[in-house]
Amino acid sequence: MQKVISLSFGVDKMNEHDIISSVTPKLSHLVIKLMRDCEVGICAGHVKLSDLNCGCPTVSDAPGKCDRFKVTIPFAGQTLTWEVLFDEQNPEDPPDFIFGSDEFFPNIDRLPSLVDWDFSEPASLTHVINELVIEYRRYQERLVSEIERLNFEYTSLLEGTAVTPDTMEIHVSRTENRVGPINFLIKLHVDFSKIPEYMVKLNLGEDAALLLVTYHTAEGSRITPQLYMSHRLEKALGGGNNLRIPVFPEQSCLSDYVQDVTLLLQNKVDTIVNCFEKRRDYINAFLEQFGRSVLEFDSVSFTKVGFLFEWHDFFFMVNIELPAMFPKEKPSLTLQSIYHEQKGRPYSEPYPDYPYSPRWNGAEMADRIRQYILEHIGTFQKKSVTCGRE
Repeated sequence: MQKVISLSFGVDKMNEHDIISSVTPKLSHLVIKLMRDCEVGICAGHVKLSDLNCGCPTVSDAPGKCDRFKVTIPFAGQTLTWEVLFDEQNPEDPPDFIFGSDEFFPNIDRLPSLVDWDFSEPASLTHVINELVIEYRRYQERLVSEIERLNFEYTSLLEGTAVTPDTMEIHVSRTENRVGPINFLIKLHVDFSKIPEYMVKLNLGEDAALLLVTYHTAEGSRITPQLYMSHRLEKALGGGNNLRIPVFPEQSCLSDYVQDVTLLLQNKVDTIVNCFEKRRDYINAFLEQFGRSVLEFDSVSFTKVGFLFEWHDFFFMVNIELPAMFPKEKPSLTLQSIYHEQKGRPYSEPYPDYPYSPRWNGAEMADRIRQYILEHIGTFQKKSVTCGRE
């Protein structure tokens, strides 16, 4: 089984002030917009800037003079490093780009924000970067189409699943003597909208699950999958250790594996949603029958409820706690005396053997517990007097 890894969508602002103070003020509006608002690719990752310098040989790289820099872009489980070159003497001119060792030559006609460069618009550079990433994705799709095994995997994925070119990124690593590894980064089509709000409201960001499948060779002799989830989604599902994906089976194809992992994750989400709804129905059923006796109840996650009851002038409390996997797991039932204590705490007695079936609805569960309490309250009263003290 493969471990789940947390996926961060946050902005790394550690060097933001240094970058802004180093770049020439003529370009600062473009750079600030790029750092803060440019989200690229299916992981909505932020662009990071580094290696700021000045293209004019007579000017030192002093703060406030830099007109060129490198941008690091997350893509298909890898990072792309491109160099952006402006001319500090003519900042209104569109930038040039150096794309490193990749044989990547984008089609200029598909870069409208570069062709119709608008220096006054702060988002101009951001738009160009996004258009270049789209062109780079098309370039990688052409590379994978030249590899028979992987082209089959790619076309089968598009034809047999809900995955589209816009929800997948591919990266083919190539050297003179080798092709690979090849990464497929796929955004899984899972409905997270029904996850209870209390489980995710304290964590900002998009709910997303990405599956990274790495073919270490073009022939697919070794395949490694990894599941990445946004932080709040991982927390809602119980942490990375609570959900592990299967290894990639031998002789299996990518489309089948993607569907298996998608189903696994959707089933996990559906279970969480169903358990929440069942807990809510259970608490509501108790409130309908005993609402005038309620002391407190959890109105957010519906995991506990407490009542104050009277039986022959004997007052006692009933506390019920519902586990996360209710109704599969049985709630705990505890009776507590308001008169007696034991070892400095109110005297209480758990009752784990009360009648229970996960198939009962909330109303029947409430009625069964009412009958059980009436059968046992006399014994509890005597034990609270005998075992506890006022």
